[in-house]
Amino acid sequence: MTVGETTNLMAIDSQKFLDLTLYFNMIWSTPLQIMLCMYFLWQILGPSSLAGFGIMVFMIPFNGAVAGKMKKYQKSQMKDKDKRVKMMDEILNGIKVLKLYAWESSFSYKLLRIRDGEIGALKKAAYLNAFTTFLWTSAPFLVAVTSFSVYIFSNPNNVLDAQTAFVSITYFNMLGTYLNIIPLLLVFFVQCQVSLKRINKFMNSEELDTENVQNEEKFDFPIIAKNASFSWDDNGTDNLTNIDLEVENGSLVAVVGVVGSGKSSLLSALLGEMKRTNGFTNVFGKVAYVPQQAWIQNDTVQGNITFGKRFNKELYDRVVENCALRPDFEMMPGGDQTEIGEKGINLSGGQKQRISVARSVYSNRSLYLLDDPLSAVDAHVSKHIFDQVIGPKGLLKNKTRVLVTHGVSYLPVVDKIVVMKDGCISETGTYQELLDKKGEFSEFLIQYISEKQEEDLENEPEVEEVKKDLVNRIGKSKLNRKLGKVRSEKSSENSEITRITNIDNASSSDHTLKSSSIKEGGEVKAPVKVGQNLIETEKMEVGGVKWKIYSYYAQSVGYGASAMAVLFYVAFQGFQVGANIWLSRWVDDPLASTEDSVRNMYLGVYGTLGVCQSITIMVATVLFALFTLEASKTLHNSMLMRILRSPMSFFETTPLGRILNRFSKDVDTCDVVIPSNLRGLLGTVLSVIGTIVVIVYAMPIFLAIVIPIALAYYFLQKFYVATARQVKRMESISRSPIYTHFGETITGGQTIRAYDRVKAFVDENEFRIDRNQMCYYPSICANRWLSIRLEFIGNTIVMFASLLAVFSRGTIDPGVVGLSLSYALNVTGALNQLVRMTTDVETNMVSVERIREYQEIAQEAPVDVPENDPPKEWPENGVIKFEDYQTRYRAGLDLVLKGIDCTIMSGEKIG
Repeated sequence: MTVGETTNLMAIDSQKFLDLTLYFNMIWSTPLQIMLCMYFLWQILGPSSLAGFGIMVFMIPFNGAVAGKMKKYQKSQMKDKDKRVKMMDEILNGIKVLKLYAWESSFSYKLLRIRDGEIGALKKAAYLNAFTTFLWTSAPFLVAVTSFSVYIFSNPNNVLDAQTAFVSITYFNMLGTYLNIIPLLLVFFVQCQVSLKRINKFMNSEELDTENVQNEEKFDFPIIAKNASFSWDDNGTDNLTNIDLEVENGSLVAVVGVVGSGKSSLLSALLGEMKRTNGFTNVFGKVAYVPQQAWIQNDTVQGNITFGKRFNKELYDRVVENCALRPDFEMMPGGDQTEIGEKGINLSGGQKQRISVARSVYSNRSLYLLDDPLSAVDAHVSKHIFDQVIGPKGLLKNKTRVLVTHGVSYLPVVDKIVVMKDGCISETGTYQELLDKKGEFSEFLIQYISEKQEEDLENEPEVEEVKKDLVNRIGKSKLNRKLGKVRSEKSSENSEITRITNIDNASSSDHTLKSSSIKEGGEVKAPVKVGQNLIETEKMEVGGVKWKIYSYYAQSVGYGASAMAVLFYVAFQGFQVGANIWLSRWVDDPLASTEDSVRNMYLGVYGTLGVCQSITIMVATVLFALFTLEASKTLHNSMLMRILRSPMSFFETTPLGRILNRFSKDVDTCDVVIPSNLRGLLGTVLSVIGTIVVIVYAMPIFLAIVIPIALAYYFLQKFYVATARQVKRMESISRSPIYTHFGETITGGQTIRAYDRVKAFVDENEFRIDRNQMCYYPSICANRWLSIRLEFIGNTIVMFASLLAVFSRGTIDPGVVGLSLSYALNVTGALNQLVRMTTDVETNMVSVERIREYQEIAQEAPVDVPENDPPKEWPENGVIKFEDYQTRYRAGLDLVLKGIDCTIMSGEKIG
């Protein structure tokens, strides 16, 4: 499982549990409230209420089918989301190579195809959601129409008066509120179920077996392996077989072999990273490990070297001096307090490797596993580190050292050499013993000489020394024959590689990204000149979300599309209010209780208005979902293009977790949360407006009470939203360091386990999560604070509406009074919902704000500048010319190349 997939589990799947938990009590309370409503309706309408209950029972199978389909689409969407975030993580980690090869367009094309699949699954879920909304919006109306119809047709004595109609309508409205919660709970439950399975699969994944390597003191050797076999996975194939190895205490053992022979795997097996399938292995002592690819934290240079160990200045200075780091510190603006970017992005390959070696030496362990630590440094630096640190006279001379190396010049001074071939130990012994055997070690040396001859380095002293040793053992003529054979084999391999490369170039542009090793030898990348800090603090807006953010989102949706969706929501609310006003006229009309044609006319119009409600809300839901998904797609795609066209300086100063946070959590908010919030906000605003209009229509004097209440509500809401919004911003910003640290931890997992630092990294992760929760918890408390005050305002509205109805007795029709009171009773919930939705929209719009922030980052020059295109016959000859060339890594830094003047003619080979 990749870092991107695991980030999705942390950022999105775990959030689904929280979403469901907030509504958990509704799982049992909603059915209870529905039953209570049906009981009270029975008291009013008698057996006629069972007709409405039958409608609800009839809808249950539909919801079961919808839940099954939604679960399927949720799985598909999360699968595509995993692929997308995984690929984005790979793109960000390999951005330098990707830019060097100009692969931005091909990788963005692949990622956008995955995104299209994700949007497709979301659209299908949106259609189902619209159907569910249609069902549950129709439910209260169908229950009311069915119950009223059965009530008036079942008994001629049953008259639908104001008391019966509007008390029933109040219960029907309450029933509608609870029934509308069911689709929401259904969505949360399905999402949580899918996320639970995904997290459960991750939690039940196989972990490292602590019994792969034993750690007992009873053996004479710190490292011992008897007939041990190891495998990287459970496919039945062993990567290392029949390993027999004994390493004496305080000795220096070199592990050599051709590429792919299993040298690095041997060290991983000793660390317990591989699965032992046979034999026995024991490693005793505290281990220090230097990986082949140095792992560097986003920390100061000193922090990377001390690695959590208490600072000892005397030891630290000796380590820095012997690892040849002092000249580098002098070039850094903050010395050893200079901040290092993620993965050591502002260090050269050699600097990273020397810091990794310094970390191991400073740890002062008893056992050192060194995986080719000298490969990324210059020859003279390599010799210095071997002599001063690793070798027989170095700082580690009394420690047990296992050194994987390709440096043949060091082999004569090591205590033992282990030769690896095809995952097995073919030979062991001292340098002279192995030369005398004339076996695999001799073949390895011949291979080494052949490689040096290809590099025109065959006259170097160490190569001459090796050739001399081999001539003394196997003779000059035999050595030449073997060298000729090796060159012949390499020549045929190179021909085959050239043939395959030509075929690939002639076919489609299906590129494969290959990693390349970086050698130290060029200029050292300069850190920030103005100070020692490299990573920029994440920007956080203050104050309300600007209107330009809403305008930017509306523009992404489309102004025409936005107006169309709003129009259908207004139509829905109009039909809903119209149906209730029509009902008030029905109960006030005396002819409706005596003439069947009048009664049927009222019933028919009431039913038609209800059908129109259901149709408009379904259309509005579909349109809203499609338009907002297109907006989310546009936001994601534009952010992706801006990121890929950003200069390398942006990636050097921005943690990858911060960028990944926007592509995971913030994009998911735009996909799922914001459309739901906006839909809820629009419906609630129109519902509150409809409530006020109906009450004022019934009792115009109520307007005098509405104005002060509205002012109190406005100031309350403004005070609350300002707090909730800023807390949300703090929560979003405190989330990015979690992903950054987590990604760093996964990448350096082998090193962290080797140094027994697992608990420290787990504690740091929990600390960062706690800081994030410190920003999240106040939003829950503020929500409760608001609810109490809104309950008070809502109850005030009900009280004044009731008092005005009593004082106006005899001057207002009973139907109108019933209508206004039924609406007033629902206003508390509507106000609560309105503020909550207003807050949710504004706080979640922070995600759009954060995405838009990346629309404003600096961009590279255009890919194609037509006026600068060279002539068709270019290049006429391969000449490279520099005239007073000067360059720096980014603005504000010192020049790294100063006034370069040189000309490289066609065919020249320059060293």
